[in-house]
Amino acid sequence: MEEVSKRDLNPVKGTRDFSPEIQILRKKVFEKIEKIFQRYGFDPMETPIIEKWEILKGKYGEEAENRLIWRFKLPYSEKEYALRYDLTVPLARFVARFKPKLPFKRYHIGRVFRYEEPQKGRYREFWQADFDIVGAKEISADAEVLNIVIEIFEEFKFKEYKIKINDRRILRGIFEKSLQIKNFEKILSIYRIIDKLDKIGKEKVIKELEKLEIPKNSLNKINELLEISKEKNETIISYLENYQVEEISKAINDIKQILDLVYKKDVIKIDLSLVRGLDYYTAMIFEAVVSKPKIGSLAGGGRYDELIKIFTNTEIPAVGGSIGVERLIDAGLEIGIFKADKKTYSQIAIIYTLEVPIKKIFEIAKELRDYNLNVYMPLKGFNSILDGIKEISKRGIKHALIVGKKEIEENIYTLQNLETREKFKVKLEEVVKLLSV
Repeated sequence: MEEVSKRDLNPVKGTRDFSPEIQILRKKVFEKIEKIFQRYGFDPMETPIIEKWEILKGKYGEEAENRLIWRFKLPYSEKEYALRYDLTVPLARFVARFKPKLPFKRYHIGRVFRYEEPQKGRYREFWQADFDIVGAKEISADAEVLNIVIEIFEEFKFKEYKIKINDRRILRGIFEKSLQIKNFEKILSIYRIIDKLDKIGKEKVIKELEKLEIPKNSLNKINELLEISKEKNETIISYLENYQVEEISKAINDIKQILDLVYKKDVIKIDLSLVRGLDYYTAMIFEAVVSKPKIGSLAGGGRYDELIKIFTNTEIPAVGGSIGVERLIDAGLEIGIFKADKKTYSQIAIIYTLEVPIKKIFEIAKELRDYNLNVYMPLKGFNSILDGIKEISKRGIKHALIVGKKEIEENIYTLQNLETREKFKVKLEEVVKLLSV
């Protein structure tokens, strides 16, 4: 068999292996997020990681479809497939297929794939925690989505975070009606360039916009939007109210309602430079960011009232959000909110010597598991109890049940706390009571 070099043992670029410590932390984060979704009346669903290419085609924009989506043909099939790019388009397909009772409130935590250049907080395989309300046109649905994001950030005790919001109707009103840019593809190109603001800075954004041959007055207006976004919400609303455009007026009224319904108004910041690169957004859009570390958005989403229509020929309003779990965990580890210090789920290990029959250890382990304890059972006895204690301590298991010939004869065992070295003489049925203290 050919020897695999060390380099070949690395996973595919942009993907990762997770040690038990990290995976235990990740599962804890997922569980907390899931409980918040459930608290708001959302139920779980799942879709395949692989979709037919025609399902994803035309939903995300030129850059995503030409460079970022993992597309492939099997060598023995002419059909084209793709790994899912997000969890929203698969949801739209699901709704069209099953026609659930509306409004349909669902969450979905799963892997997505994007062929991006890996960097801090950015991977090619990553997990998203999505939650959506399908079939609700009310602004209260938009506000509920933002309240869920707020609750998640509060749950994890992020102190310096902001939720930036904007509305695609404001952008359309300014570019299409006020600036008279009629070419839809050019407008989408403008959106995608502005969406790079955090990555490349304002100067480079303006330079890229100049390449689109946008008139000077339009460039000045875009620059004005970027500058006014630094002001307070009230100032931005007053600025927008000067536009005599119906779409902008509707968007302003919706933003005012949202601000009235969210739990923490001080974390909501109107930002007219916020675009969200995906083509399917139609109204309110948002991104959640933390001041430290600089890692990009930790959550994002918005309203997409026309996406599901592509699959159903019937307009079904929808709004939702996605928690970028990878960035949330990376940020939390960096600033000390999370600690990957738990090595195992095992609550207790059995330490036994070579002369103890393995059948008896199986029986003891079974009885402890019947008490709903997570039991680590070595499959071979130790030369000495001390050897066993050293081995089990390395595994991060806090308690050990010490079993020797004498313990079996008397049916009394030694329960030892491997951190404090405290010892207790116990019967098996007493172990649970002591461990729950």
